[in-house]
Order: sequence, then C-alpha cells, then structure tokens
Amino acid sequence: MNRLLLDQLQRMRSYPSVTVLLNTNPGTPLSVEEQAGAAKLIATADGRLSDRVEEAQRLELVERLKSLLAERGGQRNGHALALCVSPEHRSVISLGGGVEERVVIDETFATRDLVADLHRTAAYRVVAVSESMVREFLGDRVRIVEERSDEWPLRREEGTSITVWSKIVAEALSELDAEYSLPIVVAGVKRTTTRLVDDTALNIIGVVAGNHDRTNPSDLHTMAWPLVVDWLASRQDRALERLDRARSSKQYASGVDEIWSLAGEGRIDLVVVENGFSMSARIDEQGHLQPTDEDHREVTDDVVDEILEAVLRYDGEAAIVDNGALDSHGRIAAVLRY
Repeated sequence: MNRLLLDQLQRMRSYPSVTVLLNTNPGTPLSVEEQAGAAKLIATADGRLSDRVEEAQRLELVERLKSLLAERGGQRNGHALALCVSPEHRSVISLGGGVEERVVIDETFATRDLVADLHRTAAYRVVAVSESMVREFLGDRVRIVEERSDEWPLRREEGTSITVWSKIVAEALSELDAEYSLPIVVAGVKRTTTRLVDDTALNIIGVVAGNHDRTNPSDLHTMAWPLVVDWLASRQDRALERLDRARSSKQYASGVDEIWSLAGEGRIDLVVVENGFSMSARIDEQGHLQPTDEDHREVTDDVVDEILEAVLRYDGEAAIVDNGALDSHGRIAAVLRY
C-alpha cells in the first residue's frame, strides 16, 4: 500500500463501492480454504447488493469481484487482500497486516485497513546529497528505488557557488515535498547534511553519514531502514502527545459523533483511532449518528472509515493506534485546526 494509491482510492466516490477484506497466508498463493472463504465473502456481498441495486449492476459487480480473485491466480500474497469494485473501478490490494474479514458497501471504499497498511509500509524518501549532486529515492520496508528523470539526479553546474547550490537543493526538495510529502532520511557528509537540516522545514527523520554519490540502492536501504523503524516506533507516542497538547490548547475533540461532523467540515488536522474500533450507524434528522445493526442503503457500514476518508480528503493526517491506547478518549480523538 502506498499513499498515491490511497489518495487515488480516496478520490473515488460512487455507489455502490464494494470492499471485500480477507486474510491470506503470507508468501503463498491462495489455498483452497482461503478461496472458499473469499467466495463466502463475495456471496455475502452478492446478498447485500440484491436489496440495494438493480440486478444487472449486482451481477456485474459480483462478477468483477470473482474476476479479481481469479486474477490473483498463483500469485504470492501478503497477510490480507482488499478487493475493491465499483461501477467505475476495480482493483485488488495486497496488505501487509491482518484484517477483520468483512464486506463494506458504501459511497467510498473502506479505508481503515488501507491507512493502517500505509503506516506499516512506511513510505519514505532517501536523499543522498553532496557538493556535486543529489540523488532521490522512494522506499518502503523492502527496498528503495532511485528517481531517474530529466531533473533527477540533480547535478551542480560548473561555477555554481556552494551558497547557490545549497539554495537550489533546498528548493528542489521543498518542491518534491509540496507535491508528495514524505519523511526523509538524508545521506551525506556532515557539512552538507547540516546545511540541509538547518535551512529547510522538511520532515527529516534521520541522517546516514558519508558520501553516497555512488552507493547502490540496496546498501542505502540497509543503512536507512533502521532509522525509519525507530521513527515508526515513536509514531503512536507522537500521535498521543499531539492529542494531549491539543486538549490543553482546546483544539481537541473526541467521540465518534463529534468527530464525524468536524471531519466533514475539514476542521481536523489529525485523527487518531484504535485499530479495532468500528461502528455502523444511521444519520438522524439532526445530523447525529444513531448506531444500528441494520443492513440498509441508508446505513453507513463503518462511520470510522468515513471519518478517515473525510480527514484525508481535506489533507489531514490519520494515525491508527493499538486497541486500548485511546480508552480515555472514547476510542477516537482528533487534533483540530481551529
């Protein structure tokens, strides 16, 4: 899972958007038992669609789900799969962690497990900077890949002073960050990395010492990944600390009903939710959530997913934390922009 794919799915709004989530055995193709379990989930989706859409559309969506499953064929899987189909879209996503197996039918695709997987995948950027060139890499927990284009690697032209070169580097990286913001590991000798850390507002999470103009991506990944792991380990603590500071400054909200309305207004900068928290609900005439177990088109299958989608749509952040971490916050809480 990566942020670009999540952003793409977040922008899609079409009823019915069907998400089927199922667990798989990592490193192996779907077993006979897993295929049977997937077929049962698809049958559940079929039954629920029968009361919500016309028969022709139901048949088309169910066939799309079956085709996605068949296309996995002998492919090796991660810990889970998300099958996503709508009248306009179809995709299958391999996830790096287990899920609560379920079917979600709504105007958007279910996002909770995708957000959690994005956190596990830990997409980050490695920038190898020197006084002669800058290389830029995108990475996850498995590898990093170097950006190769007309612009990258960035090379210092003859006669360019160090002051001007430093400004060019800072501006180029700031443009990258504005386009697609990621935590950054900087690789380089101390004098060049210090300038970059001091002269930019980039989210730099660690530094790998040495000149890396010629270091291969595999070695850079080996050196950078432990820094990313340390950063990941502190992410939950940082999210909880931000909640505490927001509560003190009165830029805080908790409870699913309050956060639901604030998310729709674009007021949430960070939403923090426990991994196992979900709620299906109907919206009453006053705009409040009324929890229900009904299976009906007017019922939102999981309002927590809806909240996450709204926050990300308004360029906010989402953090998935351990169950029990938000006992004092009603299992979901938020840092407000205003």
